Amino acid sequence: MACEKLLKSMSAPLTKSVTDIPITKFNHLWSIKNFTIIPIDTEFICCPNFSPPNSKDKWFMKLRPKSVDEATGNEYVGIHLFLRSCEDKNKHQQRAKYIISVLDADGDRRFTGECSRPEGRVFKAGTEGHGYKLLAPRDVLLNPSHNMLGPDDTLQILCEITVFGEMVNKLVPVCDLNLYSECELASQSIASNFASLINSEIDCDTIVASRDGIEFKAHRLVLKARSKVFEAMFEHETKERAESRIEIPDFDGAVIKEMLNFIYSDNIDEDNINEIASELLLAADKYYLPRLKMLCEQYLASNITVDTCGYLLPLSDMCNCKRLKEKVLEFSAANSVKVSETESWNREVSKRPYLFGEAYDALNKKLKSN
Repeated sequence: MACEKLLKSMSAPLTKSVTDIPITKFNHLWSIKNFTIIPIDTEFICCPNFSPPNSKDKWFMKLRPKSVDEATGNEYVGIHLFLRSCEDKNKHQQRAKYIISVLDADGDRRFTGECSRPEGRVFKAGTEGHGYKLLAPRDVLLNPSHNMLGPDDTLQILCEITVFGEMVNKLVPVCDLNLYSECELASQSIASNFASLINSEIDCDTIVASRDGIEFKAHRLVLKARSKVFEAMFEHETKERAESRIEIPDFDGAVIKEMLNFIYSDNIDEDNINEIASELLLAADKYYLPRLKMLCEQYLASNITVDTCGYLLPLSDMCNCKRLKEKVLEFSAANSVKVSETESWNREVSKRPYLFGEAYDALNKKLKSN
C-alpha cells in the first residue's frame, strides 16, 4: 500500500518490470509392502518414476534397507531423492527443495529430513541425488510396539518437493484501463447499499429479538425476500406479523447480528465469526439461508482440528451438511488415534452412536487406499 501511494504521487511516466522464479510444488507417497522380509543385505530398492503436474520430468526415490552409523554401529534406513531425466532434452538439471518423511501406521510423520538450504539443491539428471543416509532407526521400524508399519508390513515414505524454475524477467504494461478500483466499485454495489441500510435503521418496521434480550431493527420486505421461513411468518396470520416482532430464543445477539448482516450484505466477515461459526450454521439451517450455510460450512471445514472433530461431526450430520461431514470424517480417519482420545469426540459422537460406524468406515477406506 505504501508503494502504491508513492507511485501515485509521481508525476513523471513510470515503467515497470518483474523478476520472478516459477515454483512447482508436489508430493509423492511411496508404499513398500512386506518391508520386514526385504533381505538386509539388499543394497537398495527404487520406487517407480514419478512426475510433477503438467511436466514430464522424471524423479524417483532410492531406499537403502541398512545403513550403519560408523560412530555408534546403529543400523538405519537411508532414503535419497534423484532426478532421472528432464522433459527439456537440452536441460540436465533441476534445483529443488525436499522434505522426506517416514510415516507411521496412522499416517503421521515420525522421522523427517528437510533440505537445509532455502534455495534448494541442484539435482543432476541421471547422477547424484540428495537425501539422508541415517533417516530412521531399523529397530524402531521393525518393532511392532512403535506402530510404524501398516497392514501387510507396509512402510510409507512421503516426499514433498518444491522445484524452482529458471528466473523470468518481464515488462509490465503501464497502460491501466481500470478507471476504478475493486474497493471503489464494491462501495457502490447493491450489497453495500443494503448493508448501510440496516446500519442506518431507516424505515425499519420489524424487531428481531435474541435469546439474551438484544433487539435489532429490520425491514420486513428484506427478511421475506431472503428467507422462506421469514416469508412464511409474514404471509400468514402469525404472532410475528401481528406484532411486527420476531422472537428468536435459540441464539444470542452476536449470532443474530451476523445473520442479519449476511441477509443485508450477502456475505460474512470471517474475523467476526470465529467463536460463533457453528451456531451461525445452525441459524442458517433453521431460517433457510442456503448461501450463509455454505459459507459457514466452508469456514468450519478450513479450520478443522483434532479438538473440533468431536462437535463438528454431529453438527454437520444434524444440519445435513454432507460436504462438511465428509471433510470431518476424512480428517478424523487421518488422525484417528489423536481424535479418539479427545473428550469431546467420545462425549459428542456418543450422542449419535451410528456416527462411530461412519468414522470407522472412513478409517477403513483410508487404510485400504494406502
